[in-house]
Amino acid sequence: MQILTTFSVQLMSIALIYVLVLVSIFLDLWSGVRKAKQRGEYRSSAGLRRTIDKIARYYNALLAISVIDILQMLAVYQLEQDGWKFPMLPIFSYIGAAYIMFIELRSIYESADKKTKENIKEFTELLQTICKNPKDAENTISAFKEFMDTKNNLSDEKDI
Repeated sequence: MQILTTFSVQLMSIALIYVLVLVSIFLDLWSGVRKAKQRGEYRSSAGLRRTIDKIARYYNALLAISVIDILQMLAVYQLEQDGWKFPMLPIFSYIGAAYIMFIELRSIYESADKKTKENIKEFTELLQTICKNPKDAENTISAFKEFMDTKNNLSDEKDI
């Protein structure tokens, strides 16, 4: 039981790392939902499924890193029994979590601009298609108006 008391601070650090990663993922989700709402986009369960997938991928990586940290802390503990002095820190978990949180922070700040640029690019491509086929321009514009009306009605009905 002495080993558990020796590792209690490190285990609490690893638990806190997992919580902070989850908080950063939820901040990104909240930011994405807020920005989609501002743009008037329909928010569906597909985005939530992507968030769940992201959580699974991040935690799989963190668990693997934590196993490495546990192994290195056990080695440090063993060396301390022989008189060596090394800090017993879950350093790889700290680095991995910092990297994940950096990705999430970047996502929070860039997603709105990137999404707007993608929408402008799609609209530009639509205009180029209309200009190539002037006979179909009126039909295309009518279909686009109908699509936008449908999209706005869905957005009003299923506002998350």
